[in-house]
Amino acid sequence: MKQLVILGAGYGGLMTALKLEEKVRHLKDVKIILVDKNEFHQYLHLSYEIATGVKKVDDFIIPLSEIIGQKRIQFFQATVENIDLANKIVRTNRGSLSYFELVVALGSEPNFFNIKGAEEHAFCVCSVENAAQIKDELKRVLAQDKDAKIVIGGGGFTGVELAGEIADELNCCVTIIEGENKLLSAWGIPEFSGKVATILTEMGTKLVFNKRIIELKPNVMVLSDGSQMEYSLFIWTGGVQGSRIVSNSGLNTEKGNRVLINEFCEALGAPGVYVVGDSALVVDPKTGEILPQCIEIALQQAHSVAKNLFADITESQRMVYVPKFSGLILAVGEKYGIGRISGIKVEGRLALMVKKVVHLHYIYDIAGLTETLETCL
Repeated sequence: MKQLVILGAGYGGLMTALKLEEKVRHLKDVKIILVDKNEFHQYLHLSYEIATGVKKVDDFIIPLSEIIGQKRIQFFQATVENIDLANKIVRTNRGSLSYFELVVALGSEPNFFNIKGAEEHAFCVCSVENAAQIKDELKRVLAQDKDAKIVIGGGGFTGVELAGEIADELNCCVTIIEGENKLLSAWGIPEFSGKVATILTEMGTKLVFNKRIIELKPNVMVLSDGSQMEYSLFIWTGGVQGSRIVSNSGLNTEKGNRVLINEFCEALGAPGVYVVGDSALVVDPKTGEILPQCIEIALQQAHSVAKNLFADITESQRMVYVPKFSGLILAVGEKYGIGRISGIKVEGRLALMVKKVVHLHYIYDIAGLTETLETCL
């Protein structure tokens, strides 16, 4: 029996399992095992709406049992502890799994960049559960002081969307601290960065540029210029890195703890180990630029890896993965969005509508029409 093990039921891992099952369901000597610590799939890209209470956790999760159904995918609920590449074994808190070939899709975790005290005092939007914790904490601090100081560390996509949502829905003061001289520096579109900064400022958000956080103490932080800033609640959105389980396994990693992969999405130096999603370092073959960790790239990889796993099993030709980054859409509160899709700029409510349509299309792909219609209601 050829046991194909997929670690992680996020966007990349789950889609890999679904597409692979379509190809191997007629093969009796193949077993697919999907491993995740949660029994549900979560829509992390919209979890900022949970933090303000606009949506509930249940709105952004779907049980894996509903997605997998009667498919030939065995779900194994467990926490991955380490990967033994030499012996082709995955060790979990519920025992070990051997594999014929492996897909690593363990996502990302916060990168605090050695900020002292961050792990003790910072909240992060890393899961729907984390978003719910932020919601409870926001409710607590605002009940104590309507002028509570909400500070977000990092002016990237997550930080901007979260700040816009909090300012819009809770009508409270939010401050973004960004180490660069503008918001959304990774986007590389100055026009968008300036526009978003203007919108947030009009919403009452304070923007602090060119300062980095050195240390977090209870209710006060130390900045790179030596100054201090008080906070009632601090949320870190300043960076993520690949899972440390992946780097500790011995796979070759570079920037952001992400695994180096070849043209087939296979880990360099580790034949039969494919890496999908945030754990993979995906480079644009034309420009040499590192592409962002986003759903679009993860889903593209999933389709490619499913084909390559099937090719390995059937001893047929593998497919070269060519990343295609269409663009991103950013929501700033409930009334304004901005982005670029396939070179076309979209803005305002139209952008928010496109963002919603993309989300619904994804739900349809993984869960079908019924779940999509229920999401619309």
